[in-house]
Amino acid sequence: RGLAERLKDDHLGAILICINAVHQLKRLKLINCTWMKGGGLKPLCGSVVLEQMDLSIIERATEYASMPALSIEVVPILESIVDKEGSV
Repeated sequence: RGLAERLKDDHLGAILICINAVHQLKRLKLINCTWMKGGGLKPLCGSVVLEQMDLSIIERATEYASMPALSIEVVPILESIVDKEGSV
């Protein structure tokens, strides 16, 4: 398995904190991060610099049924980015 397929929310959250993503990150592409549920995106809450986010998953018939879906906790995180004054 590739890195994207092994990346989990704890990993992503730690990375986003380390790079000060809420103030620095403009584009986030997490294609095929099949084990993420979305909690790792919390460090992006309130970001006014994020312009693009790609959370797409390319289906693989053999693995798709066992992949967790993004959880409902992603919705308030995304809303905090979209609703933030000054967001693009």
